[in-house]
Amino acid sequence: KFEGEREKVAIETEELDAGLIFEQEPVQIMDTLLPLYLNSCLLRSLQEALASELAARMTAMSNATDNAKELTKELNIKYNRVRQSKITQEIAELVAGAAST
Repeated sequence: KFEGEREKVAIETEELDAGLIFEQEPVQIMDTLLPLYLNSCLLRSLQEALASELAARMTAMSNATDNAKELTKELNIKYNRVRQSKITQEIAELVAGAAST
C-alpha cells in the first residue's frame, strides 16, 4: 500500500496574497508523488514483461501444436501406404495361388 505522509516543513517566504491557499508545499507534493510514479512505472514494466513472456509461450505452444498435427498427418499417410501395400500383396498372393491350381 502506497501512501504519502504529510510533514510540517517550515519555509520562510515573503508575504503572499491573502486570497491564495496552499495545502502543501510543492516539495512535499513532489516527495509524495515521485515515489508513487516510479513504483507505477516499475509495475507497468513488470506487467508488460510478463505479458510478453506469456505471449511468447502461447506462440510457441501454437507452433508446437501445428507441428504435431502435421507430423500426425504425415505418419497417418505413411501408415496407410504400408497397410495398402500389404493388402495388395496379400491379394496378389491369393490370385497367384488360385491361378496355380
